[in-house]
Amino acid sequence: MVALAACAVGYVVSRPLHARRDKKAALATLAFMPLFSLMVYLAIGNPDSADAPLEPRLEGALEDLPPGAVMAKLEQRLRDAPNDATGWLLMARLRMTIEDYPKAADSWQRLLALESDNSEAMVGLAQALIEQDGGVVSEAAIDLLDTALASEPENFAARFWRAEAYDQLGETAQARILWRQMREKLPDNMPLAKMLDRRLAK
Repeated sequence: MVALAACAVGYVVSRPLHARRDKKAALATLAFMPLFSLMVYLAIGNPDSADAPLEPRLEGALEDLPPGAVMAKLEQRLRDAPNDATGWLLMARLRMTIEDYPKAADSWQRLLALESDNSEAMVGLAQALIEQDGGVVSEAAIDLLDTALASEPENFAARFWRAEAYDQLGETAQARILWRQMREKLPDNMPLAKMLDRRLAK
């Protein structure tokens, strides 16, 4: 239910989905909208303050800093503590949010090296790989999704991506099973629900 709530909030705050890109936008939204708190503190910063000296701007609570300072603070933190799993989680989330997928993939991999059973990292890495491949769900991404689902069968984002993989492979029956299961848990007015309705109506 937490994942569903996060998805609902995500669609409220995400930019409108353009018709020709609604699949990509919806997938990206699903993948990192459960990280909504990160997007909140990224939005709080003032991008016009970029010319201010960096060091003073690194002081204070993380949520009070603008995006550039958040990145700098996280990079500094990880240089000092490269085995900080929480730091790599935040870095991966931040890089996904700004769509720096190659570096996000590296951050997810570093987190998995520290926490090999972290389902969020598995799904995050899968999404980063998919985004780098232009939306194609590779075998490597499928392996990550299957591993995540084995330990967390109700992981909504993992199920969504796995359905996309089935659809791309022509295994429509398997994709429809997942689409239908996801659709049953969504309010009718959500953009994702409408997209799933179109898929199921094919």
